[in-house]
Amino acid sequence: MRVILDTSFLLFLVESGRDVISIIEDKLGEPVHPLVPDLVLGELRRLAGQAGRLSGKARMALEIAAKMEELKTGETGQVDEKLVELSLRLGNPVVTVDSGLEKLLRKMGVKCIYVNRRLEVYVLT
Repeated sequence: MRVILDTSFLLFLVESGRDVISIIEDKLGEPVHPLVPDLVLGELRRLAGQAGRLSGKARMALEIAAKMEELKTGETGQVDEKLVELSLRLGNPVVTVDSGLEKLLRKMGVKCIYVNRRLEVYVLT
């Protein structure tokens, strides 16, 4: 299954130090092909350029994302809203650890895969 990764999920991959993609695959019972939208990469680059601990995590998240397929959208603007539009257009679920984004996706009728801090995976529509 092709899935769209959001910024919070990529940062969580760094924070958790775990192979969360494999945990999702176990839950779904099928392989996952992660897609990283260019607008998410842009957000990570902005975070990486700032001062503080988050910048280091963002740099590591960019290294992880570099091993995944980039989804070139040419989109700009509010990332969460663009992820909703992208998911609706492509029919691929968004993977997130952001409860606010998860609620927005559900409200808009977009399938999402929500992972909480305890590494519990929920497939929601």
